[in-house]
Amino acid sequence: MRAICLAASAAVLLCSCESKEELGPLMAGTATVRIPAPLGIGTSGYGPFDVSGPESPFAEIYPATNRLQSHPEIRVVVISRGEGAELVFVRLDSIGVFQQLRRAIVLELRERLGRDLEHALVFGATHTHSGPGRLVAEGGLFDYIADRFFPEFYELMIEETVNAVIEAYEDLSPARVGYVMGHAEGANRNRRCEDGSDYTNASVPVIAVERDGRLDALVLSFAVHGTVLSLTDFTLSRDSPGAIEHAVEELFDHPVQVLMYTSWAGDMSSGRPEVPEQEGSERPRNYDRMDQVGVGVAEAVEVALNDLDLDDSPEIALSTFRTRINRNILDYDEDTFPHPYGALYCNAEVDCETAPQVAEGLDKNCIPFPHDQPAPDQTVFSVGRVGDLHLVTFTGEPVTSLAEYVMDGMREHDGVEDVMFFGYTQDYLGYSLLEEDWWWGGYESSGTLWGPRQGQFLADFVIDGFDAFMKEERLQGQPRPWAPFHVDDYELYAPDEAVAFAKIISDVDETYGPTDVVSFTVAGGDPWLGAPMAYLETADGEPVKRPNGQPIDSDGYYFWVDLEPDPPYGEAEGEREFRWTFNLAVTRRYGLTSPVLEGEYRLRVVLPEGGGHNGEVTSRVFRVSR
Repeated sequence: MRAICLAASAAVLLCSCESKEELGPLMAGTATVRIPAPLGIGTSGYGPFDVSGPESPFAEIYPATNRLQSHPEIRVVVISRGEGAELVFVRLDSIGVFQQLRRAIVLELRERLGRDLEHALVFGATHTHSGPGRLVAEGGLFDYIADRFFPEFYELMIEETVNAVIEAYEDLSPARVGYVMGHAEGANRNRRCEDGSDYTNASVPVIAVERDGRLDALVLSFAVHGTVLSLTDFTLSRDSPGAIEHAVEELFDHPVQVLMYTSWAGDMSSGRPEVPEQEGSERPRNYDRMDQVGVGVAEAVEVALNDLDLDDSPEIALSTFRTRINRNILDYDEDTFPHPYGALYCNAEVDCETAPQVAEGLDKNCIPFPHDQPAPDQTVFSVGRVGDLHLVTFTGEPVTSLAEYVMDGMREHDGVEDVMFFGYTQDYLGYSLLEEDWWWGGYESSGTLWGPRQGQFLADFVIDGFDAFMKEERLQGQPRPWAPFHVDDYELYAPDEAVAFAKIISDVDETYGPTDVVSFTVAGGDPWLGAPMAYLETADGEPVKRPNGQPIDSDGYYFWVDLEPDPPYGEAEGEREFRWTFNLAVTRRYGLTSPVLEGEYRLRVVLPEGGGHNGEVTSRVFRVSR
């Protein structure tokens, strides 16, 4: 008999489910679309203080981007046995996601798909600091986290995310699902000196989906900050999380959809795992490091998959629940964290040589949120399971010790052993640390919004929510979901007219060595129309493919793309020559699975022109000799 979910202002049943006998066959579907971000948009996360750089009509407080390396994407995997027994994994290449954006997507999918995915959607971010900003309509301090709100881009993001989910549903076909627990030694490192520990947790849980008798999709979670590139690289990039996805894809001889969520990365940076290397082309700084991390995690996934067992009828469930959070709920005394509307950037002198030590006065030396633009006072979590693997999401940036505290609390239930932790998922509430850890200070403490007790409170609340989920009980007193961000009327962006469209400005050289970089410059269109795509082809026009059979193109980790508008933005209006330069590394230092380039090739570039039309230009043939 079908259980019925009841929703009211004060109580929400945690799950909607059908009896196992009434569930349908296991189905899965996937989709990937580009994030509709124009090159030139500002990034997010680092803070634009005292930084100057390129300008564009798509950036305001942050400097503009003028380089593209691995185009940011929206990736989706759906696992379903029918309504009420499905998981919809959606991940963005962005610094975080906010519950208002999630709510907008849920409501739009309710209209277009005819499904309420409130208790199915696992909506997270890779936390690349080189993803596009301008998606948060909170103003105030949030403008310095993610640049000023860009309503047209926000609405395009909703549209493209919804399109991707619908595409994944249209792709549903019979499947089997399993999971493994991997370990990527050396692929992350502890950056938090204030805790007096160099402890890391390099676990890599992986959900695997098989269709048509072969692996078709992998959903994995790993603790690594997407901050290999800096603000002053002025680059849109998937950063190290995308490099992990790219490297895992290249384990296979056929296309496999890979989604990586960032787990407890609040104190975890990219490491330097010991992986095979070779002499490679000279690329911009830290590109090799991204590949190195990616290969390290991919090797761990490859080993773990040897133990994979698959099931065509696993239990699938997800429950979403909310809590308020404010100074009163956290029960501070009058003197502790005296910021009624929340605060950010709490700072104090910390000596890591003698850590851990309490940073005296840390809770007083903060930038408070003003009363008319307070910190968010509620947030959202989900818990669930796929077979014997139990799932938990966490808002924003939890540190490792807090994540382990949550997972240990979940494991107090009989039968709960393997847990997959999704950080930066469903909402964003800054950093979260256990209370004692917060008082040791440092960057992570400065990034909480509600002070020393925020992390402990949220961790205990999630454990309580999981307890209710396991007992099939309700959580009382939940707030209503927040509405999507309000969008006022706005003027649509009008692209500049492109001068010399589809003209070759600088052709490739005739010959290249194994450590050279192939460069090709063409005149394209306004970046608002989308970034052009370059493809590597043989001399006779056949695509050169990655190990997984996908073509090598400029949206991945083989290329980087530079944009130079002429005249520069700010100097004139109306007409511009948009010079797009495609740079291809002949050999990647940590790309040993990449095809060895030797012989004659060409580059073909597809140029968006607007109105659904494209131009195309092809380089002359060049030779790579070894």
